[in-house]
Amino acid sequence: MNEEKLIRYIQGEITSEKEVVKILDWIQSSPENQTSYSQLKNLWVASGFEHPEAVVVPAFPYPKIERNLFQTNIFRSILRYAAIFILAFTLGSVSIYLVNKGERDQLSTLYNTIEVPYGKRSQITLYDGTKVWLNSGTKFRYPVVFSRKSRDVYMEGEAYFDVAKDPNHPFTVSSGQLKINVLGTHFDVCAYPDDNEFSATLNEGSVNAVNTTTDKGLKLIPGEQLILNRKTNGMKLVKVDTDLYTSWKEGMLKFENAPFDELIKKMERWYDVDIKVEPSVSTKGHYTMTIKTESLREMLKVVSKTTAIKYEIIENNVKINRP
Repeated sequence: MNEEKLIRYIQGEITSEKEVVKILDWIQSSPENQTSYSQLKNLWVASGFEHPEAVVVPAFPYPKIERNLFQTNIFRSILRYAAIFILAFTLGSVSIYLVNKGERDQLSTLYNTIEVPYGKRSQITLYDGTKVWLNSGTKFRYPVVFSRKSRDVYMEGEAYFDVAKDPNHPFTVSSGQLKINVLGTHFDVCAYPDDNEFSATLNEGSVNAVNTTTDKGLKLIPGEQLILNRKTNGMKLVKVDTDLYTSWKEGMLKFENAPFDELIKKMERWYDVDIKVEPSVSTKGHYTMTIKTESLREMLKVVSKTTAIKYEIIENNVKINRP
C-alpha cells in the first residue's frame, strides 16, 4: 500500500467508500500490514501539530445488521496538540452496516493503537460515546468495530474512563493480569508494566476487578481503590481520596504523604526525563504537594527545601546527589 495514501487516510482526506474499503482490507489482511499502519500513524501523531485544539467526536450507535447492504462512513480524523501538554485526538470513528456476521467479526479483530509519549497526555472519545483520558507513557488499543457481545479495550500505563452506558454490551478493560468489567461508570486504571502494583480507582458507579492469574474478583464501590500485587497476586481494597489518583487528567499531579520513590517515578513520566538518585541520598521523606504548571527545575527546588539534595539537569537526564 502506498504510504502517501495511508497518510491521507489517517488525516481523513479519503472519503470514497471504495477507497476506504480497499485500505481497511489491506490493513487487516496481515499482521505485518497492521504493524506498518500503526507505526505510520504513531509517527504522524508524534511529529506534532501547530494549532492547540481539543476535539471529541459525537457518539454513534452500534452498527446495524441489514441484508444486502454494506456502507461505510468515515468521520474526519483530527489530531491536534491541546493546552497544558494534553494531546487530544479522535481516530477512526466508523459507522458500518454489514452484510453478514462474518464481516462484522473480521472488522472487530482490527485494532487502532494509540501510544502517548512521556511528558504528554491524551484524550479521545470512542465511537460508542465512551471518553478516555490517557496518561504519559500509555499504550491504548481498541477495535475498529466493537464485537456483537462486548466492548473490549486493552492498555498499558494509566487511563481514566467515562464509560457510556450500554447494558447489552459490557465494557472490559484488560491490562496484563488485571481485568475490569463494567457497564457504565467513571474509574481510573494504573497499570504500567514496570510497576510492582496495578490499581483501579472508582469515582462513580461500580466495577468488578479480576486477577486473571487467579481468577479472583473484587467489586468496587465509589471511593475505593483496588491494589493488585503482581508478585504475590494478592488483592486488597482501600478507601482513598480519588482526586489524588484522577487529577492528572486535569493537568495536575497531587501527592499526599507520598514516598520519595513514588514522587520520582511520577516526575519521570510527567516530564519525560530519566532521574538517577545516588545511593547517598536519603529517600525516607514523604511529600504532600500539587504539580500543575511548575517546570521540572521548579519541582526539584521544592523537593530540595524538604530533602537535602542537589541536582543537575542535562537535556532529559537528571542526577540527584547529596549537597
